[in-house]
This record gives sequence, C-alpha cells and structure tokens, in this order.
Amino acid sequence: MAEQLLALPSFAKRFDYLLIAPQLARKMIGRTLAGEVSYAESEQSYTRRQLLKVEKDALKKKLKTARVQSEYVQQINQQLHAIINKKIHQQLADTPGVCESLLDWGDDTTVLFDVLATPSVTISKVEAVAAHIPWLIDELIRLVNRPRYRRRDARGNIIMVDTLKTALSYMGVDTLKQLLPGLVYKHTLAFSTEPFPLLSQTVWEYTLVAAQTADLIADRYKVDRYAAFTLPLVSELGRSAITRLYFNLFEQVHLDFLAHAQKAKLSGLHSALVQLLPDPKALITLLTEHSIPVTLNVLDYMAFKQLHYTAPVKQLTADLLLEETSPAAQLLQQSRYYAKYRMLKDNHLFVDNEANTFLTGCALPPSTRLTLDNTDLRQLQVLSDM
Repeated sequence: MAEQLLALPSFAKRFDYLLIAPQLARKMIGRTLAGEVSYAESEQSYTRRQLLKVEKDALKKKLKTARVQSEYVQQINQQLHAIINKKIHQQLADTPGVCESLLDWGDDTTVLFDVLATPSVTISKVEAVAAHIPWLIDELIRLVNRPRYRRRDARGNIIMVDTLKTALSYMGVDTLKQLLPGLVYKHTLAFSTEPFPLLSQTVWEYTLVAAQTADLIADRYKVDRYAAFTLPLVSELGRSAITRLYFNLFEQVHLDFLAHAQKAKLSGLHSALVQLLPDPKALITLLTEHSIPVTLNVLDYMAFKQLHYTAPVKQLTADLLLEETSPAAQLLQQSRYYAKYRMLKDNHLFVDNEANTFLTGCALPPSTRLTLDNTDLRQLQVLSDM
C-alpha cells in the first residue's frame, strides 16, 4: 500500500486536472465511472494478445508506424502551442484589454463592487450603477422570473418582473451583496471549453465553495463578510482570463494551421492536425505560471476604492509563514484549502486515509469544519433563502 501511495499523483495535480475534466482526475488514481471498461479488460486488448502470438512481426511493424505517427502529432502539437503561448503572452501584457474585452469587466463593474461594500448601500444606489451593465440587467430579470423564484399576487396570478428596479427590490440588499458579485464572476468564465464541457461548471463550483466558506469563517478572522465573500471570487480572475484566452487562441491557431495544410496540400500535416485537441497539461502550465500575476495586474488596474484585494492575494505568493500574513490573506488561504478538500472529497479523489492527511494542512478547528461539512456550499445560500 505504501508503494501505491508513493505512485499516486499529488493532491495539487489531481485538483488541477479535476478543474479541467473530472474524468481525467479519476483516471489518474485508477478510478472510473460505472460502465467504463479499462483497456486491459477490453475486447481490443484480448484481440491484441492473440495477434502477438500469430502475427508478432506484422504487429511490431504496425506499432512502430503508430509510434512514428504519434511522435509526429506530438511535434505538431508543440509547434501549435508555441504559437499559442506567444500570443497569450502578448495579449496578457495588455491589462486594459484583459479586463474590458476578455473578462467584460468595465469601470461600472468595479464601482458596483465598491457600492455594495459601503454601509449606506441602498437599492437606488445599486440600480444607478447596475443600469450601465446591460448583461447584468438581463440576467437579473431572467433569474427572478424563473419558476423557483416567482411570486404571486393575492389572486394567485404570477407576478412577472420586467424592470431592473423591481428585480433589485425583489432581491433585497443583503441578497444582492452575494448574488451580484457571484453573477459578475460567473460571467467571466469561459463560454466554450470543448472537449472539456464541465470545466467552467467545475471552476464555478470550486470558487463558490471558497467564497461561501470565506463568508462563514469571516468573523473568526475579523474580516467584513462582504469583503470575505468577494475575495475568493476576484482572486480567480486570472484563471478566468487565461482559460478564455487559451480556448479562443487554440481554435484560431488550429484553424490557421488547417488552412495552411489544405492550401499546401500537406495531407500528413492535415491528418496530424485533425487529431489535435486542447491540451490540459498545456493549460495547467499556463495557469500555474500566469494566473496569480494576471490576477494582481487586473486588480491593480480595477482600482477599487472601498475594497483591498491586492494585498492578501500578493501575500500568499510571498515567502511568508501563514501567521505572518494579514487576516484577509489567512482567510483566503483557508477558504481555498477547504474548498479544495471538499472538491477532492466529493469527487472521490482521496484514496484510503488521504482525506485526513490532507486536513492536517487546514487551520480551521474541527467544530468549524463540521459546520462547513454539513452546509451545501455549491449553491448560493442567499437564493435558497428567497
């Protein structure tokens, strides 16, 4: 068993792949969903064992050809990603473009976050800012008109909401202080992530769990609950930007390569290109190297007046002991850590007693963890209370 544990990928690696494609993370520790069949158990494997006996030489030749083709595909993949990486570096250097074009985050969005942070916030003040964010108006009206949240008049007729002011009043200030930042962050997530359709949903779940954990432990760290809830959200903006950019550029560069292969009548290159898909390892490398720097750049550019996000994010990248960092940085670290624990546990990515091993890095007391364990953190609690 000790040898098995040594061979398992790290918790960090499992989590990185979990956020991209849960099935890839499961395969890393040898787990599959019901109905999935391993290659060793498949009919294809049985057939190959028979061939090894009767057609050994022919199979060796076939395998050699397949290996050469695989090496060529990998070479093209490296060339394609070299261009993608170069373009990503160029575009990430344009922080205003990252905020406004890539994340669709304008000055009004920053003002909205600040307004919600003020003790004197009112529905009228929120409306004055939100009125300049068209997509948010549409999303709010669509939300309050969903069957789950509809209200009825005295006669039992459904009350349809068709204005921003009514939608905001329907929610109330306390609900809006979580709902609006949550919707804004969710709006920054990548739209298309094929062939990993669960990517944005899984990242949203992780970030929401971290945000709601931060909200519930804010008093312990003497951090304002609104600031605590929003800190994990904005700390992931770099991830959103890089993920969007990667999938956009992969599609663009891949199409450029295909067009070149067709025009030059390079059938071998074309055959290699049609096998290529977005590479999770390449994306993870980009996120590891650039996510935090990009987050810090966009937070500096946004220039919040009421909220202080940059310092705690930056402190977690410094060579400091956790107790040497600010309360906000400690809260961010612990909320992220617990969120990773919940995600790994809920997706069955711990083996044997690994969950307890992982929890040794969590500074939250057992009573707090028990409360968190018994709370559904994957849905916005403010909506369930409406």
